[in-house]
Amino acid sequence: MTELPSTVIRTRGLLNLRSFSVNEVFEYDDKYTMYPSRSEQGKMRKYVVWILKDPKVIGVAYVKDLAREMEETDSQRGMLVGGLRFTPAARKMAVMSKVELVDGGYASFDLFNHELVPTHSVASNEEIQLVLQHYGIEKNQLPRIFRDDPAVKVLGARPGQVIRIERESPTAGKTYYYRLVVDAS
Repeated sequence: MTELPSTVIRTRGLLNLRSFSVNEVFEYDDKYTMYPSRSEQGKMRKYVVWILKDPKVIGVAYVKDLAREMEETDSQRGMLVGGLRFTPAARKMAVMSKVELVDGGYASFDLFNHELVPTHSVASNEEIQLVLQHYGIEKNQLPRIFRDDPAVKVLGARPGQVIRIERESPTAGKTYYYRLVVDAS
């Protein structure tokens, strides 16, 4: 068995952090492909992940090809890892096609293994409702966190989702903070 490149290992770790299980990695001439999946509220969510072997400028054609494969495999979302940079048309097409674009030099270390970074996770709908009822507030009254925050990027959270931040304190014990993900303006 050949050793996988660090980009593939980091991407697999990223998907595991998002609660996806990755069973196989397929190698092609120019990329690695994974088909991670997870069960979410009784439904199966599937991804198509392409990891480019050589960083390159990504145009709209690459995103369209990935979107086509998503359609063929009945996947809800896609991820393209390894772009040197992405053209504006590719970014626009990615948003329309539900494809996440990740540049080639992302996270050379695991963000959540750092001692100063608390545990982050995407809160479930039930948990959000409990918090909102407890405080008697609406979702849009929660404190905000930008979509381009490094932790939010790693989790793959989208605007409208709520991030739960878990902190340990010697005096208060374990505390939870909730942040609404918003686009940077």
